[in-house]
This record gives sequence, structure tokens and C-alpha cells, in this order.
Amino acid sequence: MSHPVGYPLRSRIEVQFIEADIETAFALVDMAESESGRNNFALASEVIANAEEVCRDLDQRLARLPENAKTPFDALVGEVRRELDLARLHSSSTGHLG
Repeated sequence: MSHPVGYPLRSRIEVQFIEADIETAFALVDMAESESGRNNFALASEVIANAEEVCRDLDQRLARLPENAKTPFDALVGEVRRELDLARLHSSSTGHLG
């Protein structure tokens, strides 16, 4: 994501961490889905918990940004949350997610 000239360095760094959190959350959700597909529900549950932790970090980082800097992330954050909800559902529908 590009930043306007004069964009504070701290905000640019936060944006890079947010982008990394989103990418990590998507990767963890993919891993959880894959493990659920392999009937490895204990690992899927652990990976989902890790993804949830990344999302909590993401929320904290977003809270530190000005409102106008958060908007570009709305769609991606919404998508990662939907994917995480689906991963939880797929794992819990087997009765193995606690």
C-alpha cells in the first residue's frame, strides 16, 4: 500500500504490521481448514486460536491509526474474519473444537 508524502513514519510502520497481520491470519485460516480436512481437529483448533490472536493484534494496531487510514483495510479485515468464522464452523461441526 502506498502512503502519501508526509505520512508519519510511525503510521507507515503500523500499516506494514497490519498488512503482515492480515497475510498471517489468512495463512493460518488456510492451515486450519487444511488440517480440518485431514481430520486433524486438535491442530486445526490450535491454528484457529493462533489466527484469533493475530486478529486481536490486528484490532489493536488498527485502533492506533487515524480513521482515514483504517478504511483501506475494511474489506480485507472483513474477509479474514469471515474466513476465520468458516474455519471455526468447519472444525466445530465435527464436534472437536472447544
